Amino acid sequence: MKTRVKYVALFSPLLLGLAGGGCMTGALWENDDLEAWREPADKLNLRLFEGAPQTNLLVLYDEYSDRNEAVHTRAYWLKENQSKVDQHVRPHFAAFSAKDHLPSVPVFYDPIPAGMKLPPGLCAVVSTNKQSFTLYADNRAIGSRSLPIYNDGKGRTEKIALTPLAVTADATIVGPAIAGLLVYWYASSDDVQGKLNRGEYVPIWPQ
Repeated sequence: MKTRVKYVALFSPLLLGLAGGGCMTGALWENDDLEAWREPADKLNLRLFEGAPQTNLLVLYDEYSDRNEAVHTRAYWLKENQSKVDQHVRPHFAAFSAKDHLPSVPVFYDPIPAGMKLPPGLCAVVSTNKQSFTLYADNRAIGSRSLPIYNDGKGRTEKIALTPLAVTADATIVGPAIAGLLVYWYASSDDVQGKLNRGEYVPIWPQ
């Protein structure tokens, strides 16, 4: 019995390593520190332009990157991308030049001053959190539209790049633990225990 206890004490660190090892890959993919989001900047600078047909709008706004704390101007067509925006998926951004001479849509910011009337025709009012805007036609609200908030996707790319290193680290931990477990099972067998108790020679690994 003392011999069996001695082997348990000898290999218990390896068994603990096996129980706690092999987790670096999982921890890498569960780690949110590599993730970053893009969202409307505090200074939104929203501009809307009527496309063709008039039911489609070109949306220009300033976007803030959580990864590098940078601000960039973005443009996208509302009709083609609103379903993506609603699902927090990166919209298909468009190129825009002032030379396109698209008719602009008046934009106001909440809260609207008391007594102020919205102009006739199409206009928009930005919400107080600056993450959406409401369209109005002749002072009648015709729908609210969210602005893009989406994961930049670079976290996944970094995780893929780091996965081989994590797998190697896991193998470094798990490999010796598995070997120790096999040796423990071998040393704990009744045949080996009987030889040890009789003082006979026992190889460290079965021949």
